[in-house]
Amino acid sequence: MLRVTLLGALIVAGHFAALRLLPEGSQAATNLSVATLILSALLAAASAARTARRCAGRARYGWAVLAVGMTGWAFGESVWAFYVTFREGNAPFPNIGDPGFLIMVPCAVAGMVAVLGVRRGLLRLMLDGLIIAGSLLFLAWIFIGQDVYDAGNLTPAAKAMSLAYPLSDVVLAAVALILLPRAARGHRATAGLILAAAGALSVGDLGFAYLNQHSTYTCGDPIDTGWVAGFVLMGLAAWRAPADRRDDGEQDVPILVWLPYVPLAIAILAAVDRLASGHRLTPFLSVLLGTVILLVVVRQMVALRDNTALSRDLHRVVAELREREAELHHLAYHDPLTGLANRMLFVDSAEADPDGPLAVLYLDLDGFKPVNDRHGHAAGDALLVEVGRLLRAETREGDLVARLGGDEFAVLMPGVTDRTEAEDLSRRLTERLAQPFTILGHTVRIGASVGVGVREPGDLSVDTLLRRADESMYAVKSSRPNRRIPQPV
Repeated sequence: MLRVTLLGALIVAGHFAALRLLPEGSQAATNLSVATLILSALLAAASAARTARRCAGRARYGWAVLAVGMTGWAFGESVWAFYVTFREGNAPFPNIGDPGFLIMVPCAVAGMVAVLGVRRGLLRLMLDGLIIAGSLLFLAWIFIGQDVYDAGNLTPAAKAMSLAYPLSDVVLAAVALILLPRAARGHRATAGLILAAAGALSVGDLGFAYLNQHSTYTCGDPIDTGWVAGFVLMGLAAWRAPADRRDDGEQDVPILVWLPYVPLAIAILAAVDRLASGHRLTPFLSVLLGTVILLVVVRQMVALRDNTALSRDLHRVVAELREREAELHHLAYHDPLTGLANRMLFVDSAEADPDGPLAVLYLDLDGFKPVNDRHGHAAGDALLVEVGRLLRAETREGDLVARLGGDEFAVLMPGVTDRTEAEDLSRRLTERLAQPFTILGHTVRIGASVGVGVREPGDLSVDTLLRRADESMYAVKSSRPNRRIPQPV
């Protein structure tokens, strides 16, 4: 890439230096200029065609269209070269080569949109383009367009063609300016080179229009270097373009967001200078500047609408994230099957008041495995859900029911100091769990061994309390060695 860049810089610098050294208007200067112009346009077209072949999708068509536009420009320059070189005279203006020059603009615009096009904010994009185009048109009309329009030494066709060049550059520059800030991250350098190319071509066209309306343009004028530089830059843009247009999102550069207002500010300053120097703005210029200012107001209203919609979407996303956060928090602290608290929430709740009165019930279901073995895991899961529902119904509102794992449950009873109160709940739960359950159409019977633990002075951890309740539960089991294990019906 470095060698290609150095070659391009050498072509531009050599062209400008040679035209400055050769006699102005000489046949040697003319031949050198047209040959370099045709060569640079064809090299740029070849570079774009090469890139089109290695790209896919819209990028391929974009570079192909750019190659067609630059080939058309080379055709127009070849026609011009025929007149000024082989006939050794000035080319008629306009001539059959001018359509070749002008096709470059729509092809360049279409190609840039395809290569660097955007997928969002289309209305604001269009308004930005109109603001830039209107501002540049205002400036072009003040400095060149009005003189060309009023010039008496050009035919109407020549006037129209002379105006077409700078006005087409207005469109080209406007499109390049609005696409540059929105180019994908990997295409920023390509977009910058395309914008520089549009600027260089504009210098050439504006210089040509100015000199031509004064009948002082000769082929081989140093202003021709603007075209050479434009095509060299376009060729470099195509050469270094990524092979694919990755959808990595449009990246707005904050400082470039203000680009639409730069040409507008210059246009306003030019209008103020014109009025301060005693000139009046023509009705066309007054309407044009007023329209551009109105477009700015509309653009700000659209931006306000988009920002409001963005803010609304942001609030919605934040609400969804908070809801998701609550769901994740619930999943982290609750058993996914029964919806009861899990061991983590049980321990955290018990440790919330380390010195407060507290009682714990530790439950282990009897006869749960036979239900699982006979009716399947679905019936076992349904039974666990029903047990959880029963425990919630039988406990106090402030009590915490938890599933510690498998068929083991626990009840946290804050504020309880009297062991009798906990043992009363233990007996009630034992009696209730001994009653039959209807699970998936089957009537099953289970039982439960319930241990009780009450916080005592000196208990340093919840584990001590749980161990005490667990030991109490196993004492209950061992006190009934000949108990009948409930069997599923």
